[in-house]
Amino acid sequence: MEVIIEQLGTTNNVLERHKFDAHRVRIGRAFSNDVILNDEHVDAVHAQLEFDEEGRLFIQDLGSINGIRRPRHKTRIERSEVRSGEVFLVGRSRVRIFAGTHPVPPAVRIRGSEVFLLWLGKPQVAVGLVLLYLLVKIVATWLGTVGEFRWSLVIEQHFGEAMLFVALAVGVYFLSVLFRRGGNFLAHLSLLMLLFLFSSLLDALLAVAVFNAGDAQYPVLDVLDEGRGYLELLVYLWSVLYLAFHLPLGRRTVISFAVVALVFGIRNLPEDELTRFIARQSFPVEQQFLPHGLLLREPLTEASFGARLDELYEEIEEERLESLQRRDRDQDRNQDTDQQPVEEDVPAAAGDEDSDAAEAEAPGALTAEPEPGNASD
Repeated sequence: MEVIIEQLGTTNNVLERHKFDAHRVRIGRAFSNDVILNDEHVDAVHAQLEFDEEGRLFIQDLGSINGIRRPRHKTRIERSEVRSGEVFLVGRSRVRIFAGTHPVPPAVRIRGSEVFLLWLGKPQVAVGLVLLYLLVKIVATWLGTVGEFRWSLVIEQHFGEAMLFVALAVGVYFLSVLFRRGGNFLAHLSLLMLLFLFSSLLDALLAVAVFNAGDAQYPVLDVLDEGRGYLELLVYLWSVLYLAFHLPLGRRTVISFAVVALVFGIRNLPEDELTRFIARQSFPVEQQFLPHGLLLREPLTEASFGARLDELYEEIEEERLESLQRRDRDQDRNQDTDQQPVEEDVPAAAGDEDSDAAEAEAPGALTAEPEPGNASD
């Protein structure tokens, strides 16, 4: 009778799979076993699987130190019938057991997004994206330099960002290796380069839009700018969850949206006390100096610009006067509520001082006058 034994990792990913057509299968750390587990908590001959006369499969402990358990159960198993697909802890190793007739899920169609993500792992693709990234950084530095352009400016301005990309790619790669998912460093690096180029394209489009927009369009552009950041985070998480962990489409989509929703909620907390503990990285809409050819609307004339400035100054002056009036009203209200009657004790204090002085002078006057008896003497 056929039995399939899978050795699982910490996330239930399959590390090894063995198929046997035998009446009895032994599991342990010794080389004489049918299934050899490289686990110091497993005995040399730890357990065995055996079919009975009716064809039922049983697992039996062979007197091991750490025994056999089911996950999330503390009771040790001496002998128990095995249901196909059941998982057991043999020492610290996770073992899943299937019958040979166990059904398998239907095949999943290969999606274009998955093929594209795997295509990013090709060396020529990674090298091409890195060169394109360097070219974009050089051009951006050249356009943003006032005065003489120096090649050292490219390194000074973008070295930290490049090292961050490499660190992210290495970190995700090691996570995929840790969970035995077959990580691809070049695919992770190419994904970061591609996301950067996508972000740069959105930045350029947003800069042109701001350059041509008026004051009324700024709030809309601010919302679009913030949404751009959430979109980039969503795409990155969705891609990494496939490259690093090979999660199915539904799970990685739910996890990506959940993380983005969590970040959005944290960034928009209503309590000011809580937001002080969080470094908010906003997406401000900033004006940039661009070539005149990118201005798609009619520019303001000097007279229109001056009139608009005068209107802004008048609005600011009105707001300043209103704020001063509100401050004066608040101060008067606070004085009316906090003022209490005060007793005038200054005259009394002056009278007390005069009486004290009189009392101090009275004994001296009495002693200056001679007593009658003493005068006759």
